[in-house]
Amino acid sequence: MYCSTYDFESLLPKNITLGSQNIGTPSPTSTTNRDSLTPTQALKFIKMGMQEVDSRLTSFYIVPLRLVKTFETEITNDLSAGTNVSVKVWSTSAFSKGDTIRLQGPDTMETATVYEVTDGVTLTVQSVTGSYYMETGKISIIKVPDPIPLITARLAVSYAFDELFSADQSPNISGYGKEQRNLANNAIDRVLEGAVYLFGQEHTGRRFLRGTLIDAYGSPTASQAQFQFGSEKPT
Repeated sequence: MYCSTYDFESLLPKNITLGSQNIGTPSPTSTTNRDSLTPTQALKFIKMGMQEVDSRLTSFYIVPLRLVKTFETEITNDLSAGTNVSVKVWSTSAFSKGDTIRLQGPDTMETATVYEVTDGVTLTVQSVTGSYYMETGKISIIKVPDPIPLITARLAVSYAFDELFSADQSPNISGYGKEQRNLANNAIDRVLEGAVYLFGQEHTGRRFLRGTLIDAYGSPTASQAQFQFGSEKPT
């Protein structure tokens, strides 16, 4: 996934929730309350957003985009298998709720999800299956590079809003959904223009090719027409 359901939920207005509560009335003229979006629906819209991102980037990057390690630090406490495990690090400034993390020791490695950032040095991990020790343990954040998670979440929210408003006999396209889609498309355009570089991804086009490789001289033995030694040049 290019973004988590937490990224998706963070862009929802207050009258729409991801869970079992009511979303209120999407249209001012509607009197019918609707159930909130379910996690399954959120994943559906996120996948739709991923398809849009991949279709736009495929001319310049190999898709689907790969997960890369964006941050790594040592753990400062011993970890045992369990749920809602507290992990202490030097600083939690790089971590966010919903992040996919990698716990790694000398002989074991696993991925998990950040449930909550408790304070400046402590975060809670949903589930840990192995044991890790402060002398050798490390924790890393793995995700697709920025700003792809935000772009995907914006597109997913825009699709969700359009469906909600259409089902409620409101205008087929909501203003909020349209704005989120515009912001996402503008961000993708900056990636395609080369103003934003996607770290750790493989290219398929020449936009990011090193300039010295374009029209470079080949081997003299491979092409005498390209290069001639001084004694061989016509007088």
